[in-house]
Amino acid sequence: MKTTVRAFAFVLIPVIAIAAIAALGIAFAREPRTQEAPPVTIIGYVRDSGCVHRFQEVVKPLPNGCVEACARGGSPLVILTKDEHVYHPISAEMPDVDVRPKLLPFLGKLVQITGHIYTRGDSSAIGLEHIQAVAD
Repeated sequence: MKTTVRAFAFVLIPVIAIAAIAALGIAFAREPRTQEAPPVTIIGYVRDSGCVHRFQEVVKPLPNGCVEACARGGSPLVILTKDEHVYHPISAEMPDVDVRPKLLPFLGKLVQITGHIYTRGDSSAIGLEHIQAVAD
């Protein structure tokens, strides 16, 4: 009986030790959670990204239907502020979901968007929590 207990302990103790070390490694490998800043509100035009980046002189959409044509063609939609900062709208949820259906009714219009701002390099995104049209 003692031999069986010793053999069992000889096998079980290293297995428990390895499992404990692995659990600690996983716990320390996780990225630390950072405090997320409160949501902010921005005001800008819902535009197609192609025209925003190609035609620097145009801040407001033109009344010739080009923004609608680009959107129908599948151009990504962005928010262009009056000071010409471009925000890429993303969903407020994870995993990310398509926000295009929420933006299309506001295409070419001046909107107020509330959400969290995310930056990476020179790119900015806003998590779309709330959107409403505002007077131009």
